[in-house]
Amino acid sequence: MRWSLRTVLGSLQLPVAGAGVALLAFVWWTAATMPPPPPGSDGFAHGLAGFFLLVFGVVGFVLLAGGLLIPPGPGYGVHFTRRQRWLFAYALVAPALAVGGFLATVVLSAGLGGLAGSAVSLVALTAPLAVLVGVGWRGAQVAAARF
Repeated sequence: MRWSLRTVLGSLQLPVAGAGVALLAFVWWTAATMPPPPPGSDGFAHGLAGFFLLVFGVVGFVLLAGGLLIPPGPGYGVHFTRRQRWLFAYALVAPALAVGGFLATVVLSAGLGGLAGSAVSLVALTAPLAVLVGVGWRGAQVAAARF
């Protein structure tokens, strides 16, 4: 049996997205159960752990958005429309835009003020919303087709 590239890549859609969801769940659980820093400490270790949880959370989110963006193989996977895939593409690019915007605000903080920080926050917060809208949209389409 001969496998095409689309079939092989399509078989990775749900495992990659699932790995992203698992990593996000792990980060959320770890952040929720992380004890506060001990009294009298400067909190450096706690802050460093929080930073690495943030990095792992971004990696998990990129895996989720990238996995949903992979076109499905024949007979399995989730078939998203072009507009839904544009939402996932935006969600994939948004963390890079947010990190680049954050670095730009650090470098140019004197001239830009709070407006640039607000723009970075807006980009970072709309990326998960784009994934939720895309998946919810597809779920509504499936529910409407079944009932």
